Amino acid sequence: MDLNLVGLNHKTAPIEIREKFVFSHDMLSHVLKDLRLKTGAKALILSTCNRTEIYFQSKDPKEIYQWLSSFNDIKFSELKKYLYTHSNQDCYVHACKVASGLDSMLIGETQIFGQMKQASQVANLSGVQGKFINTFFQDIFKTAKKVRTETQIGSSPTTIASCALSIAKKIFGEINQTQVMFVGAGEISEMCAKYFQKHHPKKISIANRSFEKGEALAKKVNGEACLIGEIYDQLHNYDILISSTASQLPIIGLGMIEQALSKRKHRPIMLVDLAIPRDIESEVSKLDDVFLYTLDDLVKIAQQGMINRQDATKKANQIIEYQAKDFYHKSKQIKNIPTIKLLRDQFENIALIEAKKARNSIKIGSPSEEVIDKLISNLTKKFLHGPTTAIRDNGQDTEIDLLIKKIYNIKEEKK
Repeated sequence: MDLNLVGLNHKTAPIEIREKFVFSHDMLSHVLKDLRLKTGAKALILSTCNRTEIYFQSKDPKEIYQWLSSFNDIKFSELKKYLYTHSNQDCYVHACKVASGLDSMLIGETQIFGQMKQASQVANLSGVQGKFINTFFQDIFKTAKKVRTETQIGSSPTTIASCALSIAKKIFGEINQTQVMFVGAGEISEMCAKYFQKHHPKKISIANRSFEKGEALAKKVNGEACLIGEIYDQLHNYDILISSTASQLPIIGLGMIEQALSKRKHRPIMLVDLAIPRDIESEVSKLDDVFLYTLDDLVKIAQQGMINRQDATKKANQIIEYQAKDFYHKSKQIKNIPTIKLLRDQFENIALIEAKKARNSIKIGSPSEEVIDKLISNLTKKFLHGPTTAIRDNGQDTEIDLLIKKIYNIKEEKK
């Protein structure tokens, strides 16, 4: 059965579409089981803020497309313009580029590798991945590591955090006079908070639904912790707010920002929304003295100043193409093992029967030379019975003729 992929990402779909198809880590197992129940497919789902991809084995790929469109009540005719699909070897190449950071918003970033490993673990634990998809992704991870070690694709990558800091410096000048609030205490918030800490802002705060988790991150960056519910009363004290939560609805609205600006006497405030679905209402960008940046905005800025990695990218693509061919060549060999075994067993049985007849003939006194000649003749007839019958039965079928010549390495003599 073919391995297929259907997905959408930052290249094919705007943020307002991508955010509809983000499956949080907590809901991923349920989503996978729902997919398996309704389509019968073995699958793995990779879902990040930049992409959602379904890798699957199914007799009817259309069922997967229908399931995906029904998940958010979007007509497939509307959804399909944002989707891309790959099969088999092309699927391998794409997955490797994703795992290696070649297909990321910021070329060379490493976070996606861990996200893919988590996706594989969830699919495996949910019992919907299947043996081949598991083998497929284990090979993908090996190839991605090979790309990392044999190329410079990940050297000095431009990060979202470095882009945000660069913008902040343009707005406020020196960072050491700014107060920064991070909303959310997940992996992205931690990465950004640690990066900002190195540049010594005046104050760092972590706002989170779980105070304990927020406090744990705050300790790592010499900051303070508060609950998300306290943002409304405290926001005016902060020059920079960077939000990255798993909320399905915006948590920072127009009214909250208007109040903060009033208390700040309209001193500028920088808002960075790294969440998908978005944490900050888009209408906020219309306010004076507000600098609102989404994830897509930061990526565009980062790409403008990104170090040229053409040589590393070229070498990485060569490695991936070679490994893709090698994987599918080995996969075909594995698939053919049962047929090879049956063929060997059948010919060995024929040989054993004829050898037994020959030994019995020798025992009763038949001349050994006659016995050997008869053994060779019988084996030749029985071994060639299948191919000769196929040639006769298929008449002028040149494909059968060419296949048998290839199998037996038959070369026609030049006339």
